[in-house]
Amino acid sequence: MLPDPVGGPGMGPAPVEGMQPYAPSLGLSPVLTSLLSLLLGIISIVVTIGALRTFVSEETEQIPEAHFRHNLLWAGLNLIIGGIIFGITIAIGFLFLVVPGLFLLVSLFFWEVYVAVEDQNFIEGFRNSWRLTRGHRLRLFGLGIVVAIIALLVSIGFGIPGIFLPDILGFLIAQLGSAFFGVFFLATVAQTYNQLTAMENEPRVETAEERT
Repeated sequence: MLPDPVGGPGMGPAPVEGMQPYAPSLGLSPVLTSLLSLLLGIISIVVTIGALRTFVSEETEQIPEAHFRHNLLWAGLNLIIGGIIFGITIAIGFLFLVVPGLFLLVSLFFWEVYVAVEDQNFIEGFRNSWRLTRGHRLRLFGLGIVVAIIALLVSIGFGIPGIFLPDILGFLIAQLGSAFFGVFFLATVAQTYNQLTAMENEPRVETAEERT
């Protein structure tokens, strides 16, 4: 993914003093690029909502269309607003050394699942995620480290071909790797959520059985 310093057709402006372009240019105007980015962002939100709903459910044969339609506007708006607040909160936590930021990240991590799957607003999602992770935060932090290592390995593995292939092919392969990891990440989040909620409900099930 290192085109020659002079630059070529479709590669954007020539780099400055030995700097290399980080990705191929599509030759689009700034307005079209902004609209395309907005469209991709909306598609990403819809896919995230549908994927979380599918992975949390017991559906294994097909992806129900309802997962991409049900309460979509409400969930999407809450994901956008909640994502901004979540990012600011985590950033403030990291300003006060690293530990508070990591603690908040782990504690509030499942708020998106509550928004996408349980039709809750982002405030309820934050509150329920905090409750759900109580007593499991250290293990969840360990799981996060494992996922981060996998992300690094996937990034390296899909990035290596870009060294030998033309720039556009290397870029597409890298994006393919990113897509694979995105699916793996959402599946991991959903299954971890299912396990935590099952553990949370176990005492209630046992109490009901004892009464019967």
